[in-house]
Amino acid sequence: MAHGSDSDLSTLFAAFGEVAHIRSLRRFGVTDAAIRAAESSGALSRPRARWFASRSADRDQLRAIAAGGRIGCLSALRRLGIWSGADDALHLSVPRSTPRVIRNPPVESSENAGVWHPIVPEARRNGRSVRLAADGPVRVHYTHELQPAAARDWVVSPMTALATALRCLPAEHASAAIDSALHERVLSRRDLDEVLAALPSTARVLVDEFTGIPESGVESLFIRRLAAAGYRIEAQVEVAGVGRVDGSINGCVLFEIDGRAYHSGAQQFYGDRDRTLVSQSFGVPVVRPSARHVIEDWPFVAATVERVVADAELLLKVRTRSALR
Repeated sequence: MAHGSDSDLSTLFAAFGEVAHIRSLRRFGVTDAAIRAAESSGALSRPRARWFASRSADRDQLRAIAAGGRIGCLSALRRLGIWSGADDALHLSVPRSTPRVIRNPPVESSENAGVWHPIVPEARRNGRSVRLAADGPVRVHYTHELQPAAARDWVVSPMTALATALRCLPAEHASAAIDSALHERVLSRRDLDEVLAALPSTARVLVDEFTGIPESGVESLFIRRLAAAGYRIEAQVEVAGVGRVDGSINGCVLFEIDGRAYHSGAQQFYGDRDRTLVSQSFGVPVVRPSARHVIEDWPFVAATVERVVADAELLLKVRTRSALR
């Protein structure tokens, strides 16, 4: 099907993710004359030979093209709405046959919002935004594409992004990325098995009894850190009179991870607070750390949990003894 007008090309580029190689344009019937006309009108730019970008392309996409790679690893996870840890570098994926990668490509600045991976439906974007990378040299990963049908000219597939990230992230963040990919339904358990099969066998330790249960990356960190410290953790539990909460510690303390930046919206944020109030009205203590505290001040969070759990267990013993008298 030929695409001649700016509006036709705009629709096509939105489906591509605002960036495309000339091969893709020709495969969809876009003529050289249409491309020249779009360049003349300013609808398209040519950031590199045989590459084209719409007005909506973001800075990291242009950097990736200029460098000679595709957005991959942690940077691709962010465009899928998957937990990617705290590393803000731009991660690129390139085939091993790539002759040269420009590690610090010069690119004109752009104020455009980050472009989502085209496979993510609008409903799952949920008003969230894509976090773009910080300035500085790119990080290059030499990869083999595991899921060609889900990759695009400028970005790798979800399976390839996760496979690369599991070797790049610290273990706890890697497990959180797996949880996030499953929770967001970007990948299935079968997809995850394929990803793990493509990695060294040591990667299988990233899957445990909590895999796929936490609903955010921060919850994943909180749960596994406490479990490693010896606490008995139950994640995503239903409590009579309260509803569903993020989890419980040693059966006597509930926890909810706080922070608007890590929730899908204000409705979920205030719903969490409502459950906390109801829990406290029943006399059930609730630990409610902020996402920032979990990430940046874990010793404070751990000390708080230790004190609240110890007090709750002591109170439970006192109540039990009183009931037996």
